[in-house]
Amino acid sequence: MKKNAIYKFKIKQMKKRISLTAISFVLLALYSFIALPKQVNPADTADKIFINGKIITVDQQNTIAEAVAIKDGKILAVGSNEEIEKLKGQSTVVVDLDGKTLTPGFIDGHSHFMSIEVGTLVNVSPPPMGPVKNIPDIVAELLKFKKEKNIKDGEWISGFGYDQEQLEEKRHPTKEDLDAAFPNNPVVITHASGHMLVANSYALRISGIDSNTVDPKGGVIVREPGTKEPAGLLQEGAGHLLKRNEKKQSIEERIGLLQKQQLLYASNGFTTAQEGYTGFDALQLLKKAADAKLLFIDIEALPGYSTLDKVFADPQYKFGILENHLKLAGFKLIADGSPQGKTAFFTKPYLTEVPGCNEDDCTGFPNVTQDQFNDAVLKGYKNNVRTFVHCNGDATIDMYLRAIKRADSILNITKNDRRSVVIHSQFVRPDQLDTYKELGVVAALFSNHAFFWGDAHLRNLGQERAFNLSPFRTAIQKGVVATDHTDYPVTPLNQLFLLWTAVTRQSRTGQVIGPDQRITPIEALRSITINGAYEYFEENSKGSIEKGKIADFVVLSDDLLTVNPDKIKDIKVLETIKEGKTIYKAGDKL
Repeated sequence: MKKNAIYKFKIKQMKKRISLTAISFVLLALYSFIALPKQVNPADTADKIFINGKIITVDQQNTIAEAVAIKDGKILAVGSNEEIEKLKGQSTVVVDLDGKTLTPGFIDGHSHFMSIEVGTLVNVSPPPMGPVKNIPDIVAELLKFKKEKNIKDGEWISGFGYDQEQLEEKRHPTKEDLDAAFPNNPVVITHASGHMLVANSYALRISGIDSNTVDPKGGVIVREPGTKEPAGLLQEGAGHLLKRNEKKQSIEERIGLLQKQQLLYASNGFTTAQEGYTGFDALQLLKKAADAKLLFIDIEALPGYSTLDKVFADPQYKFGILENHLKLAGFKLIADGSPQGKTAFFTKPYLTEVPGCNEDDCTGFPNVTQDQFNDAVLKGYKNNVRTFVHCNGDATIDMYLRAIKRADSILNITKNDRRSVVIHSQFVRPDQLDTYKELGVVAALFSNHAFFWGDAHLRNLGQERAFNLSPFRTAIQKGVVATDHTDYPVTPLNQLFLLWTAVTRQSRTGQVIGPDQRITPIEALRSITINGAYEYFEENSKGSIEKGKIADFVVLSDDLLTVNPDKIKDIKVLETIKEGKTIYKAGDKL
């Protein structure tokens, strides 16, 4: 009996242990199922994730995120570190931003991307663009260039960037200023605005420009006081009278310059650039580069109006289609000149002497007649090609708005979704901004003017007009979409400097040019991101950091939303990313 009881007891204990083991196994399996990370669907696995950053998304709510995931060049998700790290797979590249700021890639409201040869010209700009403070400095830079390049007698010497408002003499150079040093070379120096130039006597002579030469339409040959003798200054269309025979660069050389130009733009955070007035030769070069897949940032090209029929006649050119990083966004018409050069067209006169004008009321002049303006806009609308028009003065803006209304009436257009662009809109009036809103016009503003020429505008135009230059605050209040731009090479490409001018509007002397027109850092950032995308009808694919959009980013050295506004201009671009791939990193050779 005793043995049987002991046996039964052992059997019972064994069953109990087996039962406990089974329960433990089940519990362990259940725990393992819960504890193991869920397998990410390969379709949802990110190629790259950025974590631990300040992601300024520039979405409708201006959301700030910690992390972003990208796949196949597009944004997969935006959110917290925890949310984004769930999209990490075995091959996902993880980039720790370590608190740095990441924004959408910068989108160019207006510049001249194809100014690829500016770097090969003599820099006769004032600080901070160049070393020139007076006219002897200009001559010295030209002489130095001639010696360094071993330029022979009879060969052209060309400079770019002089600005009479910043010269100690406070005047344009004359042919006599250049003649003594260059009796045997044709010399031309182009104004910083690009709207006028000064030629020496040799250049005028071989171009056949003399006292008998009539001013061309849309241009003025400035004469020596009391005579018809050319003084050297050729304004607007008069510059085309020069007959240059400068050495042409090979296609290989130009492609090389094109690559350098892309890197220059990328180093300033651009993922989309504008080629703001494209000649047919330049358009051919861009097309060759695009077809060869040599473009790595998006280029929005604007063929000049004078070449439009030639572009229409060539079937390889189609407007409105982004292909291989090139798009013909519309055409460009230059309707007036430069306010700092006093050739912009105003309804009220300049307050200081205007070279080449002998009237009592010098208001500047348009480069086109109203009929020409009307024809240009109507041609664009009929062909479904967008119109981008350079208008600085308010009188020129009036002409453009009349042309738009006329085209709308003729074509029975009632929708305002064409997004015609007024490039610069520098001195647009509040009532004109109301018309912008009514017609769906985009204001491509230019806040750098506050720094570079704000003091000059005060002298030349008076406080009311000067303070209203690039009126960002008024545009925002009226619901007008406004972008910002550098007009490079007129001012530096530096986008953080541009944001600083929009936020502070400080002039060279430290005066605030229009305190009521200052905007916040986030508003300034929107002007070169999502608003820039809107300018090109691309707001659904780029311009903000949102799921499904192209992964175009910029990594910055500091947070532009919280840094002291005076320090915004000192922020550096650390990295530029186009479609998920790094195209520039600080330290790369430019």
